Amino acid sequence: MKITRISFAAVLIFCTSLVSLRAQEKSKKVLNDLTTLIEASNSYENYKVVEKRGINAFETTLKNYIENEQNTQALLREEVKKNESTIVGLQNQIEEYKNSNDALLNEKASIGFLGFSIDKKNYSFVMWTLFLGTLLVALILFFRFKAANKITSNSKSLLIDLEKEYESYRRVCIEREQGLRRQLFEEEKKNKEFMNVS
Repeated sequence: MKITRISFAAVLIFCTSLVSLRAQEKSKKVLNDLTTLIEASNSYENYKVVEKRGINAFETTLKNYIENEQNTQALLREEVKKNESTIVGLQNQIEEYKNSNDALLNEKASIGFLGFSIDKKNYSFVMWTLFLGTLLVALILFFRFKAANKITSNSKSLLIDLEKEYESYRRVCIEREQGLRRQLFEEEKKNKEFMNVS
């Protein structure tokens, strides 16, 4: 906005200096023509007598000068209007660029996460919190698994010992039962022999 005002001022100063230079050149010509007309005129008592031809020529020169000045002023007005419209367009463009720059800076400063726009600092904080929380949970689960695995391996070794003890107890019981059956069978045999004898 500052640049456009400066450029507008520079264009305006350039145009006015150009116009003033042209106006000075034309006004010098008009002054020269007027001086020539006055010097070429005759004197009659306190009056100057000027030829009609000279006055008509000066009038034509003056009219041409005035028309040229008016045309120059009209052209300058049109140029100023064009410059003003250009300045307004440039100001609008600068405003659009500012808005798009602000939007880009906001977009650069934020991250889209799960459909929400989150500031990068907050996003970083949330991600590190999630990462460290997940790491903490993983460590807790790892140590619990390790403890549970130790308990399970102890339980397995106890179970194996119990199975061995049970197997040996069962063998002993089977052997005892077989011994008792043999005794029972022998007793029954003896009883039958007694019964047969008697």
